[in-house]
This record gives sequence, structure tokens and C-alpha cells, in this order.
Amino acid sequence: MKKILQKKNWIRVVCGLCFLIIALTGCGSQPLSDQFDEDTVKESAEQAVAYFNERDYQAIIDMGDDVLKENITVENFAAQCDPYLDKCGEYQEIEKTIVFGSTDKSTETEYAGIVMIGKYEEGTIQFTIGFDEDMKIVQFLIK
Repeated sequence: MKKILQKKNWIRVVCGLCFLIIALTGCGSQPLSDQFDEDTVKESAEQAVAYFNERDYQAIIDMGDDVLKENITVENFAAQCDPYLDKCGEYQEIEKTIVFGSTDKSTETEYAGIVMIGKYEEGTIQFTIGFDEDMKIVQFLIK
């Protein structure tokens, strides 16, 4: 009986490791497509973060694609973003930046993504910003 239990545990460990490997490789980011210039992606994201810090949410919306413009208002932005700015205090700098590419598998559309960690007086804010091929914002997330 003890050997059977040990075999079952071994099988569980192997299956768990296989699942973990599959999950990690499936979630990996891909390189930035040749359709994008990394410096342009960084500059555009830095501009969006500057607008965020100024609470100029309309400027961020204006940087967005048509879908973003149709689905968010300045009031929505303020309701979601102001508490972060109120809690974290004055902006200091961007501590870390990661640029990556992504593809919508159903449409084969290429996107550029960037994750930036902003340092503030009382904490950090993580920005995840996505751009389409026309460098319009398709995603602006904070955490």
C-alpha cells in the first residue's frame, strides 16, 4: 500500500511540474514586432504616464484608439485613478521598464506592450500600456 501511495505522489509531482512548465511557457511575452520602434513605444508610454500624473485623463483618452475613446470617460478614469495618486503622493521616477510584443491570434494583429513601474513618495504604481500598429493606446491599466 505504501508503494502505491509513493507512486501516486510521484505521478502528482511530475504532472504538477509539466503543468507548471506549460503554463509558464504559454504566458511568456514575445519580442516586439518589427512594426514598432522600442524608443517610440517608451516615449509614448512616458507621455501617457505624465498625463496620468497631471490627472489629464482626457489627454490619455485622446491618445487612445476608437474603442478606448468610446468606452471610457474622464469621470471613469478619475474614479479609478485618483485614489492611486492620492495614496501614493508625488511622482518621482520610472524605476523599471519592460517592452514586449503581443499578437491577437484571432486577427493576427500585432501590438506593443510596456510595463513601467513608477516610483512615488508613498509607494509604486505599475502601468501596463498597450499600443496598436498606429501607436494608439488600446489598454491602460494601473496596479
